[in-house]
Amino acid sequence: LGAGLVITPVAAVVFALLVLLVRAGWAPLRDLDAGTAETFNRIDAAHPELVKAAEVVSDVLDPNVFRVALTLIALAYLIHGEKRHAAWLVVTVFGGAALGFALKEIVGRARPVLPDPVSTAPGLSFPSGHALGATIGCCLLLLITLRFLPRRGRVAAVIAAALIVGTVAFARVVLGVHFVSDVLAGIT
Repeated sequence: LGAGLVITPVAAVVFALLVLLVRAGWAPLRDLDAGTAETFNRIDAAHPELVKAAEVVSDVLDPNVFRVALTLIALAYLIHGEKRHAAWLVVTVFGGAALGFALKEIVGRARPVLPDPVSTAPGLSFPSGHALGATIGCCLLLLITLRFLPRRGRVAAVIAAALIVGTVAFARVVLGVHFVSDVLAGIT
């Protein structure tokens, strides 16, 4: 709870700053985003195995995978008479998804345009829905499971969740369907 009270306002400030900088077209961020996208596009051309790995990560850890898993957990809560936990999960999962879609429309940022794209994705770019879905999914799974784990297990679970979120974010940049700032916004 204490960590959440500190992390939440910091994340909100970082997210708001990213929105403002992206909307304003701040040159250093724009250059970082474009340069990273172009660099990975060149790397991808020489390393199809990296592209395939990023595609697998994006498919296996798609936001809908987290939504289905957490909806099933919500159903289990409901079956066990824990209506509040079930409602909390469903509202958080689908509220987060709706917020992500709304933010994409508000910001209106196009996806990276690359000379020889290795992948495409529909819709707008900011924030990354995959990064947002992985962050929400992993955080909720942590909140559900941490109380059942011993100290070492909790540390391992937090590290695993961070690695999953980071891997999903990295995969989206590798595929050239998101800018770095898109995935950072999805994570925050």
